[in-house]
Formats: sequence, C-alpha cells, structure tokens
Amino acid sequence: MPTIPIPNFQTAFRQKALQGRDLQLRRLTTADAPQLTTYANNPKIAANLMDRFPSPYTVESAHWFINYAAENEGESVFAIDRGEGLIGVISLIFKPDIYAASVELGYWLGEPFWGQGIMSKAIGLIVKHAFEDLQHSRVCANVFHVNSASQRVLEKAGFEREGIARKAIVKKGRILDVWTYGKVNPNL
Repeated sequence: MPTIPIPNFQTAFRQKALQGRDLQLRRLTTADAPQLTTYANNPKIAANLMDRFPSPYTVESAHWFINYAAENEGESVFAIDRGEGLIGVISLIFKPDIYAASVELGYWLGEPFWGQGIMSKAIGLIVKHAFEDLQHSRVCANVFHVNSASQRVLEKAGFEREGIARKAIVKKGRILDVWTYGKVNPNL
C-alpha cells in the first residue's frame, strides 16, 4: 500500500496567492478590514457558519480575524478577490493526528456576489491547491441541512454528500442536521 505524505502546515501557511482566470485567492491584509467588516456583518452569512463567526461583525472582529489568519498554522485562510478587493473568505482547516491527510473547507461570500458562480471557482482553486500543492487525500465540508445554496455550490464543485449527522448541532436555538460533503484526490 502506498504511503501518503503528511501535509506540511508550514508550507500551507506560507503559500502564495492562488490565481484563477477571473479571481485570486490571496492572504488577508489589514487593508481588507473595511470590506471584511462590510460583507461579514450580515446575519444571513452568520446564520450558516459556526458561532465563532461574530454577529454583529465589527471592525475589531475584522482586525482580530486578519491577525488570526496570519498567525494560525492550523488553518490556511485566503481572501477571495476579483480585483476590487476582498469579497469573501475561503479556508482550509488542517486536521490533526490520524486525520492529517484530510482538510476541511470553510467559506463565505458577500451577499452582493451570490449567484454569480464565484464560490464554485474559488472552491475549485483551493481544492486544486489542497490536492496538488499540499498532497491532501481528501477535502471535506460540513453544511447545515437548511443551507441548500451551499450544498449546490459543493455539488457543482464536484463534491459528493457522504453522510448526515442527524440533530448534531444547535444554531440559534434550533437543532439542525449537518451534511458532510467530500472530494477525494484522484491522484492518490
């Protein structure tokens, strides 16, 4: 059985920008704080993310997150940028111990940019990075069962629904199912 290289968190942390045809995934900078605050301060976005995502999202939240993204080696965070500055965020969360071959995908996009196919392209870029540059064997994403838009985006990006954790989380007092999506590296 072939051995799978364990991804190097340092390599991911220092990774350069990822360039697509009409968008770029790049490191966050302090100059992103105003746009990050504007787009992230939306209850519709917070409703579909973990509670660690603040709502309301303040400029202090933005500065904290930019520093977190620069210093945290357990997560590789990118700004989604089409040339006019940050319009969303996408990240890879590295798994510890025996799960190190897998990485979890997290993302959100500013509401003015919904429905334009941007997130599918961003997911394609970051998955390519996870598979080709970092040699991960699998990328997964967890989606609340009520978030059909995110489910469609993942399916459009080639992810398959792998399972359902029934009544697994509590979000704003509601008990929700979580759907797990995954995509396997075809080269490993």
